[in-house]
Amino acid sequence: MGYDREYLRGLALTIAVLTLPALSAGLAWLMFFSSLPIIYFPIASGVDKGFRIIFHATLISCGIALLTGTSALLLLSLSLMPAGFVVARSLNRKEPAQVSFGRGSLVLAATWLLSGLVLSGLNHGNLYQEVVTEIDAGLAAASAVYSQSPDIPLEVKVELQPTFARIREAAPKILPGVLAVITFSTVWLNIFLANWLLKKKGLAGWGDMTQWRLPETLVWVFIAAGVMLFVPGTINVVGLNLMIVMVTLYFMQGFEVLNHLCLKWSVPNPIRLMVIFFLMIQAYGFILLALLGIADIWADFRKPKTSET
Repeated sequence: MGYDREYLRGLALTIAVLTLPALSAGLAWLMFFSSLPIIYFPIASGVDKGFRIIFHATLISCGIALLTGTSALLLLSLSLMPAGFVVARSLNRKEPAQVSFGRGSLVLAATWLLSGLVLSGLNHGNLYQEVVTEIDAGLAAASAVYSQSPDIPLEVKVELQPTFARIREAAPKILPGVLAVITFSTVWLNIFLANWLLKKKGLAGWGDMTQWRLPETLVWVFIAAGVMLFVPGTINVVGLNLMIVMVTLYFMQGFEVLNHLCLKWSVPNPIRLMVIFFLMIQAYGFILLALLGIADIWADFRKPKTSET
């Protein structure tokens, strides 16, 4: 076996993705792309070379983690690898992107849930409750900083206090939905990027991601979540978490609908990227794309023209 340039480049990139989040807090976001190498390299470089890259990079990363005392953080990155393997196998079987997304999301959720239970058992505590406590402590500290800042006008401080109180009250209630969103959004982003990278290399990947569609029956879950929001008590909290999950899922569909329409209307790439960026930074851009995704169920914006059928 030869250590060619492609192998060395893949090895370096995989080591960087696995180790940099543990070594630098500013690069912690890279952790969410830990499954990308295991999806990409076995397809782009061949199964044998691809898995050699992953295996050797994992061994080297473990050595770096032992030397730097960052083993716990490396394990967090490695926890995404089972989902990456499942997604890669699904791609190899030429299954649709939606199937790969579903399988990967279930595996990642199960991996994180099992890891949480094991850590809770080893520490004789409740990891979930510890997360809730840390979030509340962080919000309390932020509230104290703002209330004591001399640069903030008094009237603004008066308005911020009830706002922080409402956020502290809501945070524990919506945490399950937020964790679910983090889980499947991580898988979606890795699929999206892997598909883009494979296409740049001239490989098929999952094909046209702009045809991404959720099962139409999921709209009833969205409707049920909306109804549950009007019921007080525990049902309201369940409905709120379901709504967070469903809006995010339909945002993904709306994102692909927007991409499809831009391509259909031959919108230049720079303008398309500007439109997407503008929607992302706007407070209501996320909701607008989610509404576009929901509207696509009935309007079917991606239906081929009659003349083409």
